Amino acid sequence: MVETKKVVFIGPPGTGKTTIKKVFFEMVSPLKLLKNALDPTRGINSSIYSFFDLDLGVFDLAGQENADWFSKDSNIFNHTNLIICVLDINRYLKENIEFIGDIIRIQNDLKLSNCSIAILLHKIDLTEPLYLQQKLKAINDYLVNEKRQDLSSQIYPTSITKKYFLETYDIISQLFCNLIKYKIGDINEKVLHDLRVDLGIIVQYSDLKDHKIADLFYDLNLSNKDATPRLQRLEKLGFLEFSENSPNFHLTERAGFLELGLESEDFDEKETKINKILESLYIFSNINQIKEV
Repeated sequence: MVETKKVVFIGPPGTGKTTIKKVFFEMVSPLKLLKNALDPTRGINSSIYSFFDLDLGVFDLAGQENADWFSKDSNIFNHTNLIICVLDINRYLKENIEFIGDIIRIQNDLKLSNCSIAILLHKIDLTEPLYLQQKLKAINDYLVNEKRQDLSSQIYPTSITKKYFLETYDIISQLFCNLIKYKIGDINEKVLHDLRVDLGIIVQYSDLKDHKIADLFYDLNLSNKDATPRLQRLEKLGFLEFSENSPNFHLTERAGFLELGLESEDFDEKETKINKILESLYIFSNINQIKEV
């Protein structure tokens, strides 16, 4: 029997829950979603993915119906392994803290002992660093008062904008590593080597212009046989598109978002960052949508 895991996205209306799901699970362009806001979710938007050797159910709950999720429809949280609470950092602090309190209450009332909580303070691109730190301190003080210091390490500032994309990419990846207790040391050397070459393609062709597949032979010593599966993997991850009616490819804006995060690092920091990216690429390449429910 296939093991299952359940993840629930919840938050006030308009905080970016569905956007996060689309960017990191459906590989939609973050630039596209930044330019064109999504319509509000109604009810429950749920999808099932294969994730390594298990089935992963992801439930996106409409923010307009939070009163129901926290009362008569709270059974939606039953058997949940991870609650991802998405809050807009720019909302009133009191509202965000009250929402965290509601999540803690649900966890206690339903005795969700095997359920982790992650709190995403989203849209940090729209706030100042000092303001963010003040919000973080206030939320941590609240958690200490509630004797939930365990959640202090589960608060993550996030954004899908270019400056913060890589950091958020790694955060979402790490949440799912933790869900299945996976570590980069568990990835075999051949897979790591392949992923490092994939990352090399992103860095080499980050100009977003059209390139011939044959270019990979001259630039990266990759034969057509070796290059094709790598390009297909990057396409699946949303970093690459094949040109219509020609054997060419170009990287996407999403790849540019990722590549930016590798700039301006000293050697040791850059190598650490690269290892985190390789782990993230591995995690996301193993998420495959089965169906929407």
